[in-house]
Amino acid sequence: MKKIVISTCLSMSLFVASSIAKECIMVEDLNVEFNNASAVYSNDSERQEIINFAKFMKETNVYAVVEGHTSSLDNAAYNYKLSTKRAVKVMQELKNLGVKKSHVRAMGFGESSPLYTNNTQEGAAQNRRVIAEVFNSAEELDAYMKSQKSKIKDILLTEQ
Repeated sequence: MKKIVISTCLSMSLFVASSIAKECIMVEDLNVEFNNASAVYSNDSERQEIINFAKFMKETNVYAVVEGHTSSLDNAAYNYKLSTKRAVKVMQELKNLGVKKSHVRAMGFGESSPLYTNNTQEGAAQNRRVIAEVFNSAEELDAYMKSQKSKIKDILLTEQ
């Protein structure tokens, strides 16, 4: 592994972290929110978030999976399709901004991974998001994708 994500470095002792600090990078967050039941960004600032993340990816040469998520205000099959559509939209924008095609993938998670309660409008709105997981290599990305596809398949079968 040629780069270590900064959060990994923070869990090490100060001495160890400082000795490998040149290998650490600060990961840019991606958290794009969407309007209800659509693939329309919740506000104009969401596009700037994508631009910032594209710049980060190009500067660091990392790999990422763009993950789409929804609230649970519709049925599971619909939410899975919508989350995939949102993730693909953001992935395509990253590619249009110059991110290498081989460095970014998209995956929908539907309503399977809420971070907030769906019992309030605010919580449901926060669950309508696209985020990114960052990896150092194509192999790490592939392994993650494989594990998550299996998890999502199990969830979809359970929800039907």
